[in-house]
Amino acid sequence: MLEMWNSVIRGHVKQKPKTCSLPNFVLATEEKWGAAWKCSVKCTKCGFTSPVHKLYSEVHTGKRGPKPASVNLTLQSGLMDTPISNSWARLLMADLDIPPPVRNSMQKLTNYVNTKTARLNTLSMREKITEVKSINARGGAMDPNVINVAVDGRYNCITIGHSKKSGQGASQAIALACETNTEHKYILAAVMQNKLCWIGAWMKGKGMQVECPGGHEGCTANLVTEAPLSELDMGRALGTEFALQNVLIKFATTDGDGRAAQGIEESLQYLHPMWKVERLADPTHLAASQFRQCSNAKFSDNMFPGKTKLEKGKFKKILSQDVKARCSLIVKNLLKDHCGNIQELKKRLPKILQATILCYDGDCSKCRVHSVVCNGNLRGNWWIRSMFLAANKFTGLQMEDNDKFILNEILKIRLSEEAIIKTRFNTNTQKCEALNRSLSVSLPNNVNYGRNAMGRLSSTILRNNIGIKGSTEGKANYLGAKLSSKTRHSLTRMENERKYYSQYKNRPAVKKRNLFTRGRKLYSFAKYKQSHSVESGYKEGQLDFQNRAITDNSLEDHSYSQ
Repeated sequence: MLEMWNSVIRGHVKQKPKTCSLPNFVLATEEKWGAAWKCSVKCTKCGFTSPVHKLYSEVHTGKRGPKPASVNLTLQSGLMDTPISNSWARLLMADLDIPPPVRNSMQKLTNYVNTKTARLNTLSMREKITEVKSINARGGAMDPNVINVAVDGRYNCITIGHSKKSGQGASQAIALACETNTEHKYILAAVMQNKLCWIGAWMKGKGMQVECPGGHEGCTANLVTEAPLSELDMGRALGTEFALQNVLIKFATTDGDGRAAQGIEESLQYLHPMWKVERLADPTHLAASQFRQCSNAKFSDNMFPGKTKLEKGKFKKILSQDVKARCSLIVKNLLKDHCGNIQELKKRLPKILQATILCYDGDCSKCRVHSVVCNGNLRGNWWIRSMFLAANKFTGLQMEDNDKFILNEILKIRLSEEAIIKTRFNTNTQKCEALNRSLSVSLPNNVNYGRNAMGRLSSTILRNNIGIKGSTEGKANYLGAKLSSKTRHSLTRMENERKYYSQYKNRPAVKKRNLFTRGRKLYSFAKYKQSHSVESGYKEGQLDFQNRAITDNSLEDHSYSQ
Protein backbone atom coordinates (compact mmCIF):
# COMPACT_ATOMS: atom_id res chain seq x y z
CA MET A 1 0.00 0.00 0.00
CA LEU A 2 2.79 2.46 0.91
CA GLU A 3 4.63 1.60 -2.29
CA MET A 4 1.48 2.39 -4.29
CA TRP A 5 0.97 5.82 -2.67
CA ASN A 6 4.63 6.73 -3.07
CA SER A 7 4.44 5.81 -6.74
CA VAL A 8 1.17 7.74 -7.21
CA ILE A 9 2.52 10.88 -5.58
CA ARG A 10 5.76 10.75 -7.55
CA GLY A 11 3.87 10.22 -10.80
CA HIS A 12 1.47 13.09 -10.03
CA VAL A 13 4.30 15.48 -9.20
CA LYS A 14 6.14 14.48 -12.37
CA GLN A 15 3.15 14.97 -14.71
CA LYS A 16 1.40 17.91 -13.00
CA PRO A 17 4.13 19.82 -11.21
CA LYS A 18 2.42 23.23 -11.30
CA THR A 19 -1.20 22.91 -12.35
CA CYS A 20 -2.27 20.75 -9.39
CA SER A 21 -0.35 21.44 -6.21
CA LEU A 22 -3.02 20.02 -3.84
CA PRO A 23 -4.44 16.84 -5.40
CA ASN A 24 -7.62 15.04 -4.36
CA PHE A 25 -7.18 11.33 -4.99
CA VAL A 26 -9.97 8.77 -5.36
CA LEU A 27 -10.00 5.15 -6.55
CA ALA A 28 -10.38 5.05 -10.31
CA THR A 29 -10.54 1.25 -10.74
CA GLU A 30 -10.43 -1.69 -8.35
CA GLU A 31 -10.20 -5.33 -9.26
CA LYS A 32 -10.39 -8.26 -6.90
CA TRP A 33 -7.71 -10.94 -7.27
CA GLY A 34 -8.78 -13.73 -4.94
CA ALA A 35 -8.32 -12.39 -1.43
CA ALA A 36 -6.11 -9.55 -2.77
CA TRP A 37 -6.78 -6.38 -4.79
CA LYS A 38 -5.50 -4.42 -7.77
CA CYS A 39 -6.43 -0.75 -8.15
CA SER A 40 -5.58 2.57 -9.76
CA VAL A 41 -5.92 6.12 -8.38
CA LYS A 42 -7.35 9.27 -10.04
CA CYS A 43 -7.06 12.93 -9.14
CA THR A 44 -10.45 14.66 -9.38
CA LYS A 45 -8.86 18.12 -9.90
CA CYS A 46 -6.45 17.51 -12.74
CA GLY A 47 -7.58 14.19 -14.15
CA PHE A 48 -4.31 12.41 -13.42
CA THR A 49 -4.74 8.61 -13.42
CA SER A 50 -2.10 6.25 -12.08
CA PRO A 51 -1.32 2.86 -13.57
CA VAL A 52 -2.88 -0.22 -11.96
CA HIS A 53 -1.01 -1.26 -8.80
CA LYS A 54 -1.00 -4.76 -7.37
CA LEU A 55 -1.53 -4.63 -3.62
CA TYR A 56 0.06 -8.04 -3.13
CA SER A 57 3.23 -9.92 -3.86
CA GLU A 58 3.20 -12.44 -6.69
CA VAL A 59 4.48 -16.01 -6.56
CA HIS A 60 6.19 -17.65 -9.52
CA THR A 61 4.68 -21.14 -9.88
CA GLY A 62 6.34 -22.09 -13.16
CA LYS A 63 2.96 -22.46 -14.88
CA ARG A 64 1.35 -20.54 -17.69
CA GLY A 65 -1.06 -17.73 -16.95
CA PRO A 66 -1.22 -14.94 -14.37
CA LYS A 67 0.85 -15.39 -11.25
CA PRO A 68 -1.14 -16.02 -8.05
CA ALA A 69 -1.00 -13.71 -5.08
CA SER A 70 0.93 -14.99 -2.08
CA VAL A 71 -2.04 -14.30 0.22
CA ASN A 72 -4.22 -16.60 -1.90
CA LEU A 73 -1.70 -19.43 -1.57
CA THR A 74 -1.23 -18.97 2.17
CA LEU A 75 -5.02 -18.86 2.59
CA GLN A 76 -5.26 -22.33 1.04
CA SER A 77 -2.34 -23.49 3.16
CA GLY A 78 -4.12 -22.31 6.30
CA LEU A 79 -7.43 -23.93 5.34
CA MET A 80 -5.69 -27.32 5.28
CA ASP A 81 -5.29 -27.14 9.06
CA THR A 82 -9.01 -26.52 9.60
CA PRO A 83 -12.25 -28.38 8.76
CA ILE A 84 -13.28 -25.41 6.57
CA SER A 85 -13.58 -26.00 2.84
CA ASN A 86 -13.52 -23.37 0.11
CA SER A 87 -17.31 -23.05 0.21
CA TRP A 88 -17.39 -22.27 3.92
CA ALA A 89 -14.32 -20.03 3.61
CA ARG A 90 -16.21 -17.93 1.06
CA LEU A 91 -19.19 -17.73 3.43
CA LEU A 92 -16.92 -16.70 6.30
CA MET A 93 -15.40 -13.90 4.20
CA ALA A 94 -18.89 -12.74 3.22
CA ASP A 95 -19.85 -12.62 6.92
CA LEU A 96 -16.82 -10.37 7.47
CA ASP A 97 -18.05 -8.10 4.65
CA ILE A 98 -15.14 -9.14 2.43
CA PRO A 99 -16.10 -9.98 -1.16
CA PRO A 100 -15.27 -13.69 -1.44
CA PRO A 101 -13.08 -15.04 -4.27
CA VAL A 102 -14.44 -17.11 -7.13
CA ARG A 103 -14.87 -20.75 -6.19
CA ASN A 104 -13.19 -22.20 -9.30
CA SER A 105 -10.03 -20.13 -8.88
CA MET A 106 -9.85 -21.14 -5.21
CA GLN A 107 -10.13 -24.80 -6.14
CA LYS A 108 -7.28 -24.53 -8.66
CA LEU A 109 -5.03 -23.02 -6.00
CA THR A 110 -6.16 -25.70 -3.54
CA ASN A 111 -5.01 -28.42 -5.93
CA TYR A 112 -1.65 -26.69 -6.39
CA VAL A 113 -1.10 -26.19 -2.65
CA ASN A 114 -2.15 -29.81 -1.99
CA THR A 115 0.59 -31.14 -4.27
CA LYS A 116 3.24 -28.85 -2.81
CA THR A 117 2.28 -29.64 0.80
CA ALA A 118 2.37 -33.38 0.20
CA ARG A 119 5.83 -33.06 -1.35
CA LEU A 120 7.09 -30.89 1.51
CA ASN A 121 5.82 -33.40 4.07
CA THR A 122 7.54 -36.28 2.27
CA LEU A 123 10.84 -34.42 2.42
CA SER A 124 10.25 -33.52 6.08
CA MET A 125 9.51 -37.14 7.09
CA ARG A 126 12.68 -38.30 5.34
CA GLU A 127 14.64 -35.69 7.27
CA LYS A 128 13.12 -37.04 10.50
CA ILE A 129 14.21 -40.55 9.51
CA THR A 130 17.77 -39.26 9.12
CA GLU A 131 17.49 -37.50 12.50
CA VAL A 132 16.34 -40.68 14.25
CA LYS A 133 19.20 -42.61 12.65
CA SER A 134 21.70 -40.06 13.96
CA ILE A 135 20.15 -40.30 17.45
CA ASN A 136 20.51 -44.09 17.30
CA ALA A 137 24.15 -43.73 16.27
CA ARG A 138 24.91 -41.30 19.11
CA GLY A 139 23.19 -43.70 21.52
CA GLY A 140 25.54 -46.53 20.57
CA ALA A 141 23.09 -48.64 18.55
CA MET A 142 24.68 -51.58 16.74
CA ASP A 143 22.68 -50.74 13.61
CA PRO A 144 21.38 -47.15 13.50
CA ASN A 145 19.10 -48.08 10.59
CA VAL A 146 16.91 -50.24 12.85
CA ILE A 147 13.92 -48.17 13.99
CA ASN A 148 10.94 -49.36 16.01
CA VAL A 149 7.51 -47.99 15.13
CA ALA A 150 3.91 -47.89 16.27
CA VAL A 151 1.34 -48.30 13.50
CA ASP A 152 -2.35 -47.46 13.50
CA GLY A 153 -5.06 -46.96 10.89
CA ARG A 154 -7.94 -44.54 10.51
CA TYR A 155 -11.07 -44.76 8.35
CA ASN A 156 -13.32 -41.90 7.25
CA CYS A 157 -16.36 -43.66 8.69
CA ILE A 158 -17.45 -44.26 12.28
CA THR A 159 -18.49 -47.89 11.65
CA ILE A 160 -16.77 -50.43 9.42
CA GLY A 161 -20.09 -51.36 7.78
CA HIS A 162 -22.85 -49.25 6.28
CA SER A 163 -26.57 -49.90 5.82
CA LYS A 164 -26.66 -48.20 2.39
CA LYS A 165 -23.42 -49.52 0.91
CA SER A 166 -22.15 -52.89 -0.21
CA GLY A 167 -18.98 -53.78 1.63
CA GLN A 168 -17.21 -51.31 3.86
CA GLY A 169 -18.71 -47.98 4.77
CA ALA A 170 -15.45 -46.05 4.47
CA SER A 171 -14.05 -44.72 1.21
CA GLN A 172 -10.64 -43.59 2.54
CA ALA A 173 -8.16 -45.15 4.95
CA ILE A 174 -4.94 -43.81 6.44
CA ALA A 175 -2.05 -45.70 8.04
CA LEU A 176 0.53 -43.88 10.17
CA ALA A 177 3.93 -45.11 11.34
CA CYS A 178 5.30 -43.34 14.42
CA GLU A 179 8.81 -44.03 15.66
CA THR A 180 9.23 -45.16 19.28
CA ASN A 181 13.03 -44.81 19.55
CA THR A 182 12.98 -41.19 20.77
CA GLU A 183 10.79 -39.08 23.01
CA HIS A 184 9.70 -36.95 20.04
CA LYS A 185 7.73 -39.80 18.44
CA TYR A 186 7.93 -38.41 14.92
CA ILE A 187 5.60 -39.61 12.18
CA LEU A 188 8.01 -41.23 9.72
CA ALA A 189 5.62 -42.53 7.07
CA ALA A 190 1.99 -42.19 6.08
CA VAL A 191 -0.08 -44.02 3.48
CA MET A 192 -3.59 -43.32 2.19
CA GLN A 193 -5.96 -45.59 0.32
CA ASN A 194 -8.52 -43.50 -1.58
CA LYS A 195 -11.53 -44.66 -3.58
CA LEU A 196 -12.81 -41.15 -4.31
CA CYS A 197 -12.33 -39.43 -7.65
CA TRP A 198 -14.52 -36.42 -8.40
CA ILE A 199 -13.45 -36.18 -12.04
CA GLY A 200 -14.15 -39.86 -12.69
CA ALA A 201 -17.59 -39.63 -11.06
CA TRP A 202 -18.42 -36.56 -13.16
CA MET A 203 -17.32 -38.26 -16.39
CA LYS A 204 -19.34 -41.38 -15.59
CA GLY A 205 -22.35 -39.19 -14.90
CA LYS A 206 -21.97 -37.77 -18.41
CA GLY A 207 -22.05 -41.25 -19.91
CA MET A 208 -18.31 -41.62 -20.55
CA GLN A 209 -16.69 -45.02 -20.17
CA VAL A 210 -13.84 -44.44 -17.71
CA GLU A 211 -12.29 -46.54 -14.99
CA CYS A 212 -10.74 -45.44 -11.72
CA PRO A 213 -7.98 -45.54 -10.64
CA GLY A 214 -5.72 -44.39 -13.46
CA GLY A 215 -8.29 -44.51 -16.24
CA HIS A 216 -8.19 -40.80 -17.01
CA GLU A 217 -6.06 -37.72 -16.48
CA GLY A 218 -6.13 -36.26 -12.99
CA CYS A 219 -7.51 -39.39 -11.28
CA THR A 220 -7.16 -39.10 -7.49
CA ALA A 221 -8.26 -42.63 -6.56
CA ASN A 222 -5.65 -45.34 -5.95
CA LEU A 223 -8.06 -48.18 -5.17
CA VAL A 224 -11.05 -49.53 -7.06
CA THR A 225 -14.42 -48.92 -5.44
CA GLU A 226 -15.20 -52.62 -4.95
CA ALA A 227 -11.87 -53.47 -3.27
CA PRO A 228 -11.70 -53.47 0.55
CA LEU A 229 -9.58 -50.99 2.46
CA SER A 230 -6.79 -53.09 3.92
CA GLU A 231 -4.34 -52.28 6.70
CA LEU A 232 -2.25 -55.20 5.43
CA ASP A 233 -1.80 -53.49 2.06
CA MET A 234 -1.12 -50.16 3.71
CA GLY A 235 1.49 -51.91 5.87
CA ARG A 236 3.15 -53.17 2.69
CA ALA A 237 3.25 -49.60 1.36
CA LEU A 238 4.79 -48.40 4.62
CA GLY A 239 7.39 -51.14 4.43
CA THR A 240 8.24 -50.14 0.85
CA GLU A 241 8.79 -46.54 1.92
CA PHE A 242 11.04 -47.65 4.79
CA ALA A 243 13.00 -49.94 2.47
CA LEU A 244 13.62 -47.03 0.09
CA GLN A 245 15.06 -45.06 3.00
CA ASN A 246 17.26 -48.00 4.09
CA VAL A 247 15.30 -48.46 7.32
CA LEU A 248 14.69 -51.79 9.05
CA ILE A 249 11.75 -52.23 11.43
CA LYS A 250 12.41 -54.70 14.24
CA PHE A 251 9.41 -54.08 16.53
CA ALA A 252 6.01 -52.79 15.41
CA THR A 253 3.42 -51.91 18.04
CA THR A 254 -0.18 -52.20 16.85
CA ASP A 255 -3.67 -52.56 18.24
CA GLY A 256 -5.48 -55.88 18.17
CA ASP A 257 -7.34 -55.50 14.87
CA GLY A 258 -4.62 -54.42 12.41
CA ARG A 259 -2.18 -56.47 10.30
CA ALA A 260 0.12 -53.64 9.30
CA ALA A 261 3.12 -55.30 11.00
CA GLN A 262 2.79 -58.31 8.72
CA GLY A 263 2.64 -56.03 5.66
CA ILE A 264 5.80 -54.19 6.74
CA GLU A 265 7.60 -57.50 7.20
CA GLU A 266 6.60 -58.75 3.74
CA SER A 267 7.91 -55.59 2.08
CA LEU A 268 11.22 -55.61 3.96
CA GLN A 269 11.81 -59.27 3.10
CA TYR A 270 12.17 -58.37 -0.58
CA LEU A 271 15.54 -56.80 0.29
CA HIS A 272 16.28 -58.83 3.43
CA PRO A 273 14.70 -62.29 2.98
CA MET A 274 15.44 -63.46 6.56
CA TRP A 275 14.26 -60.29 8.30
CA LYS A 276 11.48 -60.63 10.88
CA VAL A 277 9.27 -57.93 12.36
CA GLU A 278 8.00 -58.71 15.84
CA ARG A 279 4.52 -57.42 16.55
CA LEU A 280 4.05 -55.88 20.00
CA ALA A 281 0.76 -55.18 21.75
CA ASP A 282 -0.49 -51.79 22.84
CA PRO A 283 -1.08 -51.81 26.65
CA THR A 284 -3.90 -49.27 26.32
CA HIS A 285 -5.83 -51.44 23.87
CA LEU A 286 -5.16 -54.53 25.99
CA ALA A 287 -6.58 -52.75 29.02
CA ALA A 288 -9.66 -51.72 27.03
CA SER A 289 -10.10 -55.33 25.87
CA GLN A 290 -9.79 -56.51 29.46
CA PHE A 291 -12.52 -54.09 30.54
CA ARG A 292 -14.86 -55.28 27.77
CA GLN A 293 -14.30 -58.97 28.51
CA CYS A 294 -14.89 -58.46 32.22
CA SER A 295 -18.08 -56.50 31.48
CA ASN A 296 -19.35 -59.31 29.23
CA ALA A 297 -18.22 -62.22 31.43
CA LYS A 298 -20.89 -64.60 32.74
CA PHE A 299 -20.32 -64.58 36.47
CA SER A 300 -22.66 -66.32 38.90
CA ASP A 301 -25.84 -64.55 40.02
CA ASN A 302 -24.71 -64.31 43.65
CA MET A 303 -21.27 -62.83 42.97
CA PHE A 304 -22.35 -59.18 43.09
CA PRO A 305 -24.53 -57.40 45.66
CA GLY A 306 -27.94 -56.12 44.63
CA LYS A 307 -31.42 -57.47 44.11
CA THR A 308 -32.04 -56.78 40.44
CA LYS A 309 -30.03 -57.45 37.32
CA LEU A 310 -29.59 -53.70 36.80
CA GLU A 311 -28.02 -53.25 40.24
CA LYS A 312 -25.75 -56.24 39.76
CA GLY A 313 -24.72 -54.86 36.36
CA LYS A 314 -23.60 -51.59 37.97
CA PHE A 315 -21.31 -53.42 40.39
CA LYS A 316 -20.04 -55.56 37.52
CA LYS A 317 -19.01 -52.41 35.66
CA ILE A 318 -17.27 -51.12 38.80
CA LEU A 319 -15.33 -54.39 39.05
CA SER A 320 -14.37 -54.15 35.36
CA GLN A 321 -13.02 -50.62 35.87
CA ASP A 322 -11.13 -51.71 38.96
CA VAL A 323 -9.57 -54.79 37.33
CA LYS A 324 -8.34 -52.63 34.44
CA ALA A 325 -6.81 -50.01 36.77
CA ARG A 326 -5.32 -52.60 39.11
CA CYS A 327 -3.60 -54.63 36.39
CA SER A 328 -2.15 -51.48 34.81
CA LEU A 329 -0.75 -50.39 38.17
CA ILE A 330 0.69 -53.86 38.84
CA VAL A 331 2.52 -53.91 35.49
CA LYS A 332 3.80 -50.38 36.03
CA ASN A 333 5.18 -51.20 39.48
CA LEU A 334 6.72 -54.48 38.32
CA LEU A 335 8.58 -52.83 35.45
CA LYS A 336 9.82 -50.17 37.86
CA ASP A 337 10.87 -52.61 40.61
CA HIS A 338 12.73 -54.96 38.25
CA CYS A 339 14.10 -52.25 35.94
CA GLY A 340 12.53 -53.93 32.94
CA ASN A 341 14.00 -57.38 33.67
CA ILE A 342 11.31 -59.54 32.09
CA GLN A 343 12.78 -62.85 33.27
CA GLU A 344 12.62 -61.86 36.94
CA LEU A 345 9.22 -60.31 36.42
CA LYS A 346 7.71 -63.46 34.91
CA LYS A 347 8.69 -65.53 37.94
CA ARG A 348 6.37 -63.46 40.14
CA LEU A 349 3.28 -63.62 37.95
CA PRO A 350 1.73 -66.91 39.24
CA LYS A 351 1.80 -65.77 42.87
CA ILE A 352 0.56 -62.29 41.89
CA LEU A 353 -2.43 -63.84 40.13
CA GLN A 354 -3.18 -66.07 43.12
CA ALA A 355 -2.90 -63.19 45.61
CA THR A 356 -5.11 -60.95 43.44
CA ILE A 357 -7.87 -63.58 43.20
CA LEU A 358 -7.77 -64.14 46.97
CA CYS A 359 -7.83 -60.37 47.54
CA TYR A 360 -11.02 -59.99 45.50
CA ASP A 361 -12.45 -62.94 47.44
CA GLY A 362 -11.81 -61.12 50.72
CA ASP A 363 -8.60 -62.91 51.78
CA CYS A 364 -5.60 -60.55 51.95
CA SER A 365 -3.28 -62.99 53.70
CA LYS A 366 -0.92 -63.14 50.70
CA CYS A 367 -1.25 -59.54 49.59
CA ARG A 368 1.57 -58.12 51.68
CA VAL A 369 4.17 -60.32 49.96
CA HIS A 370 2.76 -60.98 46.49
CA SER A 371 0.01 -58.48 45.62
CA VAL A 372 2.27 -55.52 44.62
CA VAL A 373 -0.56 -53.00 45.08
CA CYS A 374 -2.30 -54.21 48.29
CA ASN A 375 -0.45 -54.39 51.62
CA GLY A 376 -3.15 -56.44 53.34
CA ASN A 377 -3.73 -54.26 56.42
CA LEU A 378 -6.90 -52.38 57.32
CA ARG A 379 -5.70 -48.98 56.14
CA GLY A 380 -3.75 -49.79 52.98
CA ASN A 381 -5.64 -52.70 51.44
CA TRP A 382 -6.89 -52.46 47.89
CA TRP A 383 -10.57 -52.24 48.83
CA ILE A 384 -9.85 -48.91 50.52
CA ARG A 385 -7.13 -47.74 48.16
CA SER A 386 -9.11 -48.25 44.94
CA MET A 387 -11.12 -45.17 43.95
CA PHE A 388 -13.68 -47.32 42.13
CA LEU A 389 -14.33 -49.72 45.01
CA ALA A 390 -14.11 -47.21 47.86
CA ALA A 391 -16.25 -44.52 46.21
CA ASN A 392 -19.11 -46.95 45.60
CA LYS A 393 -18.70 -48.73 48.98
CA PHE A 394 -18.02 -51.98 47.22
CA THR A 395 -16.76 -54.18 50.05
CA GLY A 396 -16.78 -57.77 48.84
CA LEU A 397 -17.54 -60.45 46.27
CA GLN A 398 -19.20 -63.82 46.76
CA MET A 399 -17.21 -65.82 44.25
CA GLU A 400 -17.70 -69.45 43.34
CA ASP A 401 -14.97 -71.62 41.87
CA ASN A 402 -16.10 -70.88 38.31
CA ASP A 403 -16.09 -67.12 39.07
CA LYS A 404 -12.51 -67.38 40.28
CA PHE A 405 -11.53 -69.22 37.12
CA ILE A 406 -13.18 -66.58 34.90
CA LEU A 407 -11.60 -63.70 36.82
CA ASN A 408 -8.20 -65.42 36.64
CA GLU A 409 -8.49 -65.66 32.84
CA ILE A 410 -9.45 -61.97 32.66
CA LEU A 411 -6.42 -61.03 34.77
CA LYS A 412 -4.17 -63.01 32.43
CA ILE A 413 -5.00 -60.59 29.62
CA ARG A 414 -2.48 -58.24 31.26
CA LEU A 415 -0.66 -60.47 33.77
CA SER A 416 0.29 -63.54 31.72
CA GLU A 417 3.79 -64.25 30.44
CA GLU A 418 2.64 -63.76 26.85
CA ALA A 419 1.09 -60.37 27.65
CA ILE A 420 4.21 -59.22 29.51
CA ILE A 421 6.43 -60.20 26.58
CA LYS A 422 4.18 -58.43 24.09
CA THR A 423 4.21 -55.24 26.18
CA ARG A 424 7.77 -55.45 27.57
CA PHE A 425 8.87 -52.12 26.06
CA ASN A 426 5.69 -50.34 27.20
CA THR A 427 5.28 -48.80 23.75
CA ASN A 428 1.82 -47.85 22.54
CA THR A 429 -0.04 -46.36 19.60
CA GLN A 430 -1.30 -43.32 21.51
CA LYS A 431 0.75 -40.91 19.38
CA CYS A 432 -0.98 -42.27 16.28
CA GLU A 433 -4.32 -42.01 18.07
CA ALA A 434 -3.55 -38.40 18.99
CA LEU A 435 -2.76 -37.58 15.37
CA ASN A 436 -6.00 -39.30 14.34
CA ARG A 437 -7.85 -36.92 16.64
CA SER A 438 -6.03 -34.01 14.99
CA LEU A 439 -7.09 -35.41 11.63
CA SER A 440 -10.69 -35.21 12.82
CA VAL A 441 -10.22 -31.44 12.49
CA SER A 442 -8.60 -31.27 9.06
CA LEU A 443 -10.27 -34.43 7.69
CA PRO A 444 -13.62 -34.80 9.48
CA ASN A 445 -15.50 -38.04 8.88
CA ASN A 446 -18.63 -36.24 7.71
CA VAL A 447 -16.81 -34.43 4.85
CA ASN A 448 -15.22 -36.16 1.87
CA TYR A 449 -12.06 -34.50 0.54
CA GLY A 450 -11.50 -36.80 -2.41
CA ARG A 451 -8.93 -34.73 -4.28
CA ASN A 452 -7.03 -32.92 -1.53
CA ALA A 453 -7.17 -35.35 1.39
CA MET A 454 -3.44 -36.12 1.08
CA GLY A 455 -2.54 -32.44 1.38
CA ARG A 456 -4.63 -32.08 4.53
CA LEU A 457 -3.05 -35.22 5.98
CA SER A 458 0.42 -33.93 5.13
CA SER A 459 -0.27 -30.54 6.73
CA THR A 460 -1.36 -32.24 9.97
CA ILE A 461 1.76 -34.42 10.03
CA LEU A 462 3.96 -31.37 9.43
CA ARG A 463 2.36 -29.56 12.37
CA ASN A 464 2.98 -32.61 14.55
CA ASN A 465 6.60 -33.17 13.48
CA ILE A 466 7.97 -29.62 13.36
CA GLY A 467 5.44 -27.60 15.36
CA ILE A 468 3.02 -24.80 14.55
CA LYS A 469 5.65 -22.20 13.67
CA GLY A 470 7.84 -24.54 11.64
CA SER A 471 4.89 -25.94 9.73
CA THR A 472 3.23 -22.61 8.89
CA GLU A 473 6.45 -20.83 7.99
CA GLY A 474 7.84 -23.85 6.13
CA LYS A 475 4.71 -24.20 3.96
CA ALA A 476 4.73 -20.49 3.16
CA ASN A 477 8.40 -20.54 2.15
CA TYR A 478 7.93 -23.70 0.08
CA LEU A 479 5.04 -22.06 -1.76
CA GLY A 480 7.17 -18.97 -2.46
CA ALA A 481 5.39 -16.66 -0.01
CA LYS A 482 7.01 -14.72 2.81
CA LEU A 483 5.52 -14.07 6.23
CA SER A 484 6.00 -10.72 7.96
CA SER A 485 8.07 -10.35 11.12
CA LYS A 486 4.96 -9.70 13.24
CA THR A 487 3.34 -12.89 11.94
CA ARG A 488 6.49 -14.90 12.71
CA HIS A 489 6.55 -13.41 16.20
CA SER A 490 2.92 -14.43 16.75
CA LEU A 491 3.68 -17.94 15.53
CA THR A 492 6.57 -18.15 17.98
CA ARG A 493 4.23 -17.23 20.84
CA MET A 494 1.69 -19.81 19.69
CA GLU A 495 4.37 -22.49 19.54
CA ASN A 496 5.65 -21.59 23.02
CA GLU A 497 2.10 -21.80 24.39
CA ARG A 498 1.66 -25.22 22.84
CA LYS A 499 4.92 -26.48 24.33
CA TYR A 500 4.04 -25.04 27.73
CA TYR A 501 0.63 -26.74 27.90
CA SER A 502 2.14 -30.00 26.65
CA GLN A 503 4.80 -29.94 29.38
CA TYR A 504 2.28 -28.71 31.94
CA LYS A 505 0.03 -31.74 31.46
CA ASN A 506 2.98 -34.10 32.05
CA ARG A 507 4.07 -32.57 35.36
CA PRO A 508 3.82 -35.08 38.25
CA ALA A 509 1.96 -32.57 40.42
CA VAL A 510 -0.61 -31.94 37.67
CA LYS A 511 -1.11 -35.66 37.06
CA LYS A 512 -1.59 -36.21 40.78
CA ARG A 513 -4.09 -33.35 41.00
CA ASN A 514 -6.02 -34.73 38.03
CA LEU A 515 -6.12 -38.14 39.69
CA PHE A 516 -7.54 -36.62 42.90
CA THR A 517 -10.09 -34.69 40.81
CA ARG A 518 -11.18 -37.92 39.13
CA GLY A 519 -11.55 -39.64 42.48
CA ARG A 520 -13.53 -36.72 43.88
CA LYS A 521 -15.92 -36.91 40.94
CA LEU A 522 -16.42 -40.63 41.55
CA TYR A 523 -17.27 -39.99 45.21
CA SER A 524 -19.61 -37.16 44.23
CA PHE A 525 -21.44 -39.32 41.71
CA ALA A 526 -21.75 -42.22 44.15
CA LYS A 527 -23.15 -39.89 46.82
CA TYR A 528 -25.66 -38.39 44.37
CA LYS A 529 -26.71 -41.87 43.30
CA GLN A 530 -27.70 -42.79 46.85
CA SER A 531 -30.54 -40.26 46.98
CA HIS A 532 -31.35 -39.61 43.29
CA SER A 533 -32.08 -41.64 40.22
CA VAL A 534 -29.36 -41.57 37.59
CA GLU A 535 -31.43 -43.26 34.89
CA SER A 536 -31.92 -41.09 31.79
CA GLY A 537 -35.01 -42.90 30.57
CA TYR A 538 -33.27 -43.93 27.37
CA LYS A 539 -34.28 -47.33 26.04
CA GLU A 540 -33.36 -48.63 22.64
CA GLY A 541 -36.03 -49.69 20.17
CA GLN A 542 -39.09 -48.36 22.00
CA LEU A 543 -41.11 -48.03 18.77
CA ASP A 544 -39.69 -51.08 17.01
CA PHE A 545 -42.27 -53.64 15.95
CA GLN A 546 -41.66 -56.93 17.78
CA ASN A 547 -42.57 -59.94 15.66
CA ARG A 548 -43.01 -63.07 17.75
CA ALA A 549 -42.05 -65.20 14.78
CA ILE A 550 -38.50 -63.77 14.75
CA THR A 551 -38.12 -62.70 18.40
CA ASP A 552 -37.44 -65.15 21.22
CA ASN A 553 -39.40 -63.63 24.07
CA SER A 554 -38.06 -66.21 26.47
CA LEU A 555 -34.73 -64.40 26.38
CA GLU A 556 -36.22 -61.06 27.40
CA ASP A 557 -35.83 -59.88 30.99
CA HIS A 558 -38.87 -59.65 33.22
CA SER A 559 -39.97 -56.19 34.23
CA TYR A 560 -39.04 -56.76 37.86
CA SER A 561 -35.43 -57.46 36.87
CA GLN A 562 -35.05 -53.88 35.66
